[in-house]
Amino acid sequence: MEEYFSAIRKMEQAVMFPSLLRGVYMEQQDDTSTGDFGNRDLFEYYMQLKSIKLAVEGKLPPVNESKQQITSREEVQENGEEADLEGLLYHHFTGLYRVLTHLTRKANALTRKYNEIIGQINQSEITLTW
Repeated sequence: MEEYFSAIRKMEQAVMFPSLLRGVYMEQQDDTSTGDFGNRDLFEYYMQLKSIKLAVEGKLPPVNESKQQITSREEVQENGEEADLEGLLYHHFTGLYRVLTHLTRKANALTRKYNEIIGQINQSEITLTW
């Protein structure tokens, strides 16, 4: 989760003008972090990543990976009402971890793209002043 917050923090610090992301789409590359941006512009993803960050900041308890996890509905059904609630909790945190990893990759890709845009703008300004 720290990696996710770090990526979002870097994105927020780098993206000084989010409006520059309007109408900008990620080119399809072999990189898995850029392959799932779909047909939405980077501004929409920027806003989505920021809103998810706010939701996640609800101070969730840390995930202890050494705890036993319930991995299927059959196990839950077998245990009935005596289900291992702690195991269920860790099962859901594992899923959350996967989603956060995916979102971290998106935030990093968005930050790289924004930095490319800013670099191109700066390069154009240098060219124009000579």
